[in-house]
Amino acid sequence: MESSLSTMLRFKLLMLLLLRSASQPLPDEEVIAMKLIASKLQYGDWRVAGDSCSRGFGLNNTISRNNKGNMQFGSNVTCNCTSTVCHISRIELKGLNLAGVLPEEFVNLRHLQEIDLSRNYINGTIPARFGQLRVSVLSLLGNRISGPIPEEIGPLPQNLGHLTRLRRFLISANNFTGSIPESFGNLTNLEDFRIDGSSLSGRIPDFIGNWTNLTRLDLQGTSMEGPIPSTISLLTKLKEMRITDISGSSSSGFPDLKKMTKMTRLSLRNCLLTSSIPEYIGKISGMKHIDLSFNRLTGPIPNSIQTLNFDTLFLNNNSLSGEIPGWIFKNKEKIDISHIWHCQSSSLNLVSALSASATTNKDSWCLTD
Repeated sequence: MESSLSTMLRFKLLMLLLLRSASQPLPDEEVIAMKLIASKLQYGDWRVAGDSCSRGFGLNNTISRNNKGNMQFGSNVTCNCTSTVCHISRIELKGLNLAGVLPEEFVNLRHLQEIDLSRNYINGTIPARFGQLRVSVLSLLGNRISGPIPEEIGPLPQNLGHLTRLRRFLISANNFTGSIPESFGNLTNLEDFRIDGSSLSGRIPDFIGNWTNLTRLDLQGTSMEGPIPSTISLLTKLKEMRITDISGSSSSGFPDLKKMTKMTRLSLRNCLLTSSIPEYIGKISGMKHIDLSFNRLTGPIPNSIQTLNFDTLFLNNNSLSGEIPGWIFKNKEKIDISHIWHCQSSSLNLVSALSASATTNKDSWCLTD
């Protein structure tokens, strides 16, 4: 009798667990949204159903990971479940050669926190309804998306305060045009902002100084105009800054970066910079990569740079002067100081090129006018 009672209790417990599992469905509106998203992205591998979250079937397919364990290619959908219901909180569809358009149905996933569609062939424009998203991460890098950034993404509706949660905004290597919306200055939680390789234009906005939580800023290879705003000095948490190839008729002095003590990578290539290279650059102890090439920098190479354990240093195509520091020759495999002008024939001042092998002909180091 006792054995029979024990068996019955175990059976009831099992049924309770099964019922609890079955009581965690994905809401119908999210199932419909996921199916429409898959259709518009031309992704046929999802098998979306009400029990997809609780059973974990049909949504995830990791093809490869990088050396940090992060997924490089594949599908990953994360659900956030309570005892009664599940909601989609994260969608990654990375490197799957998707060739559809951006679905506005992402907005119907009200609990969505992260969208990563990087390295596909998605085309078209960003839907205006994306302004209603509450995501903290939006990565569209490496696609074929075109047109301006929608005005709706910029203005912040008072009742939603949408996009104020945004921490990572990655739209590199697309075909966007227009300028960065003025209201992006309100995105004060941004930690990672990348628009490199796009056709965005207009002046680099002063409001980037509002992004005081930023650790990475990529404005490489755009159609942005200078000068670099002085407010950039407020970004004291920056670890990586890449601003290159800015246009415009007015040059500017070297930006004030002295408080960016966490910097590891600095690229200010072809940024219309004048004045000298500041001594404090060599006092940013974690600096590994410096590219100040193709500017109008003058004066000597700061000796403080020799204290850095850098991997690469590019100072080529500037107007530097003075003696070449001896430490340059000891690190010549890591350094490019070619085509530095205003050479004086009477002394070893400026460099035509640093070859991998030593040279004994001092004149060959000097680039004449």
